[in-house]
Amino acid sequence: MSNPINIAYASVGKDLFVDTIEATCSAWATPILICSGYEDRVCGTEDGRTLVFLAMAVEEALPVRDNSGYQNLNIALDNTNGKVQAAIEQARAASSRIVLTKRRYLESNLTYPAERYRLSVLNRQYANDVATLTCGMFDLLGTAFPRNKLNSSVAPGLIFI
Repeated sequence: MSNPINIAYASVGKDLFVDTIEATCSAWATPILICSGYEDRVCGTEDGRTLVFLAMAVEEALPVRDNSGYQNLNIALDNTNGKVQAAIEQARAASSRIVLTKRRYLESNLTYPAERYRLSVLNRQYANDVATLTCGMFDLLGTAFPRNKLNSSVAPGLIFI
């Protein structure tokens, strides 16, 4: 168990997690950068960028880990000032897809994410001062196409099956 993220999961209180969200959309000029907590964070990304994430109240409802087709992550964001709703509705009016990159850092090392997920926003709801986003963890629309198809010229053994 030498992996730092495994050690952090196994030991309570030794190292805290910092969750960040980078939301990108073709309708926006710049990505929206959010981190959970009360302090803004400067974090490095897996592609060498250094980003400043703004602190916001963020809650997550993690999906069940199974082999069903419904691997949705629900993210509730503070929408007191209405900026979250305005940005989401701007993307919806432009018929643009919102892609979230959720990164989890260890508080002791903000230079590189310990975990990273790429999500697509599937649905949104607004209630009181909270914007709830339903995000899909399996991005079927964003996968590469055309994929390699097996046929007898690529895999000659198929003709015997």
